[in-house]
Formats: sequence, structure tokens, C-alpha cells
Amino acid sequence: MPNDELYEQLNAELESIYGTIRTLRVNQHVFWEVQQIIGRNPAIHKPSTFYDWMGKMYIQAMTAAVRRLVDRRAGTVSFIRLLDKVKRNPSCFSRSAYKVRCGKAHLPDGYLDNDYDKLVGKGREEPDSATIDAEIAALKKQTAILKRFVDEHVAHSAVNPSPDLPTFQDMDDAIDHLCRLVRRYLHLFRGVWISDILPTWTFDWKEIFRYPWIPESSTYSINAVDSHSPPEPPQSS
Repeated sequence: MPNDELYEQLNAELESIYGTIRTLRVNQHVFWEVQQIIGRNPAIHKPSTFYDWMGKMYIQAMTAAVRRLVDRRAGTVSFIRLLDKVKRNPSCFSRSAYKVRCGKAHLPDGYLDNDYDKLVGKGREEPDSATIDAEIAALKKQTAILKRFVDEHVAHSAVNPSPDLPTFQDMDDAIDHLCRLVRRYLHLFRGVWISDILPTWTFDWKEIFRYPWIPESSTYSINAVDSHSPPEPPQSS
């Protein structure tokens, strides 16, 4: 496959991976902000099925998303498979290709060469396979406990699951690692540097917490149906 065509294919895969990691980062931010809201209100410091549910759904959904990013099966889009493809096709991301893709008329002489030196190594003409192998190994190590949890508890029920379960810190560390790695490859692919994967909200997403969810005068019931409820499924004849 010609390098230009290969680049377009891999760049589309990177965009998908970037979207997944950005969603992980957003979900992480929202989860911990809600924990702070709860922590700062002593009136709601009490056992709650809702808290248990929120924590379980968070860790199951987040670990499953991370698991997809390190999937090595053929026919899947994952970060590890992308790194493998870059390693096998280093000329697609050579110094000369980088300068063509990222060159701007207003850049000073030598800027892109210095930029590429920082990304790939001083004087190198293309990415080093040993460096990419090290990145793959580090990514696998950082996500191993999350992957095992999904394999044994989420996607499947293992007969003899590992007693080591992931912590929220394991998840945070994995997300931080993925964010650093995707920023590096966005830079290599596109010549752009993103300081933080977390987007900036244009509205106050915490506004819903400034109102009582169930007013004291409400006759709310779990069986109540309002205008926002989904329609009942049709009855079989």
C-alpha cells in the first residue's frame, strides 16, 4: 500500500483511538467531580445503592473501554495494533514525510527538524522499532490488571479469577498513560501538540446538582410514568 494511502488509514484509526481516550478522560473527570460533590455534602454521607451502582458501572465501562484499546485481534482498531503498524511501516512516518505533512510557510528554518528530533530521536530519519516495542510493553503493563478484570469478570466469568482486582488508582494511572501516548502520536501524525485531552465545557454540566432531584412535596414513585419516559413495548398477541 502506498505511504499516502496507508497514512490516511492509520490516521483514521488514530482518530477513533483518540475519541475513545478523550471519552475515558471526560468520564474520569465527571466521576471524580461527582465524588467531590458528594464528599462536600455531609447530609448525603450515608450508605446508598446509587453510590454502589455508580462505582460498579464506572469501573466496568471504563475497564472494558481500556480493554478494547489493547486488543490484538485481527480486524479490530486498537492502540496496540496501531503501534504495531507504525513499527512495521516506519517510512510512512519518516522525517521527510513529517516535514511535508506538517510544514507551514510561517515556521522558522529548522523548526520541524528540531520537532522531529524531540519526537523520534536526534538525527533519526524514521521511528525506531525498539522504542515502539518499549511503548507497547509499557502500555500492556499499565493496563494488565484492567484487561484481566474484564476478561475474568466483565466479558466472561472465570472459574478461578485472580484475587487482584483493579483500584480506582489503577484506572487513573492507565488513563494518564493513554493520554500521554495519544498526545505523542497525534504530534507524530499531525504535528499538533495537545496539552490536555480533557475538553472545555461551554455550559455548566453540574447545574443539575443545584436543584433537589425529588422535591419533598413530590409523590414520585419508581413506577411513575412521565412525558420523558420511554413508551411501553407492544404486547405480543
